[in-house]
Amino acid sequence: MPSLSIFPTSLPSLQNPNLTHAHLSKFSNFRLNSTVPLTPLRTFRRRILCKALRDSGEDIKAVLKSDDGGGGGGGDGDGGGDRDAEKKEGPLPEWLNFTTDDAKTVLAAIAISLAFRTFVAEPRYIPSLSMYPTFDVGDRIVAEKVSYHFRKPCASDIVIFKSPPVLQEVGYSDDDVFIKRVVAKEGDIVEVRKGHLVVNGVERNEEYIFEPPAYEMKPTRVPENYVFVMGDNRNNSYDSHVWGPLPAKNIIGRSVLRYWPPNRIAGTISKDSCPVETTQESVETALPSQ
Repeated sequence: MPSLSIFPTSLPSLQNPNLTHAHLSKFSNFRLNSTVPLTPLRTFRRRILCKALRDSGEDIKAVLKSDDGGGGGGGDGDGGGDRDAEKKEGPLPEWLNFTTDDAKTVLAAIAISLAFRTFVAEPRYIPSLSMYPTFDVGDRIVAEKVSYHFRKPCASDIVIFKSPPVLQEVGYSDDDVFIKRVVAKEGDIVEVRKGHLVVNGVERNEEYIFEPPAYEMKPTRVPENYVFVMGDNRNNSYDSHVWGPLPAKNIIGRSVLRYWPPNRIAGTISKDSCPVETTQESVETALPSQ
């Protein structure tokens, strides 16, 4: 098979698909070389075109790759920003990410709350019917702790207190807290007679009790620094008529407000608190001098 080696001074137009071997004979600058296989011109033209396209495609790919790389870099940059944002956010919700100032604020609030509960006032839950109808099961109250730093407990005060030693001897602990009404203070003589509470010889008018006591109690003098406490539900209350006077030091505070349930919100300070009491004998001796 003859071979063709082409070294044209100027190539004919490759855009003409009808160019054939016959046309090549017109060009004197073409010579045969037996070392190169003869290839149809159409195929040769296609190879040149393919090479040109391939080179052009490589250039385009290079440009695109460069653009993609930039975009990818930008994307990576954006992704990096997202990752940075995620790192900044952390594994916890935003409201749980505390700063130092937030921690100081929370600790201060906790300290103030504990101090308020310890020294000023605290909420309490009513677990029994011993103070019914003044308090029902489930009622919630606020007990203040300030007033007894300036005065002693008075009759009609409703107090919360830790269990006295006599109750701890029968199984109660110092953590057990009770709520009762003070009916007599130190130096008073208290007794229950014919369904009435009698203090210093005077019958008390107790409109707040559920029913008159169904028991009798002999006269008892309240020792110094003690008070005598009873439940308003007199026949269903484990109080001083059973275990004796209460040490005043066991009193935690005085009930001032019932805040639950909402339809029973009311103050719990009796208008008869700290009345001026006189014995019947002193009244009788004072009358002739008037």
